[in-house]
Amino acid sequence: MAIEYMTIITNIIAGLLVVGFGIIIGNIFKVVIQKILHSFEVERLLSEIGIRFPLEEFMGSLVQYGLYIAGLVLGLTFLGLEKVVLIAILIGIFLLLALFILLALKNFIPNFFAGIMIAIKKRFKEGDIIEMDTIEGKILHIGLNEIQVKTKDGDLVIIPNVLISRNILVKKKKN
Repeated sequence: MAIEYMTIITNIIAGLLVVGFGIIIGNIFKVVIQKILHSFEVERLLSEIGIRFPLEEFMGSLVQYGLYIAGLVLGLTFLGLEKVVLIAILIGIFLLLALFILLALKNFIPNFFAGIMIAIKKRFKEGDIIEMDTIEGKILHIGLNEIQVKTKDGDLVIIPNVLISRNILVKKKKN
């Protein structure tokens, strides 16, 4: 009887240690991945082609949470959970992860495809004067996700490409 309690306590402690180790390793790997991607200047390269996406943070967090999940699953195995329970937990975690990724990309994807359509149609270019709703100004930059417009007042307005493709846009003639 006492041996069973000692085994259970040992398994609980081992499980908690594995989960804690997974958290520590996840945090370390997040920083390492971010530094590696930063050293390759991935975000700068993406911004040059018009994509503003925090890839360093995203990939670091993806690795971090993946290691958290691995530590949790390994920790739960020390508690003697059956494979069916572990598989159900993993499926639930991956469904949540997929949902979070879809929610994170819900604005990026439509803007990206609208940006491709804008680039293909070539109806306007940098330097053109445009008017949309209450915004009128000169196009400074056309990216895959957004268009940057400088108004007469000197304000910089960033318009998501999906709004450009869905609204009436007036291209003014240059004086």
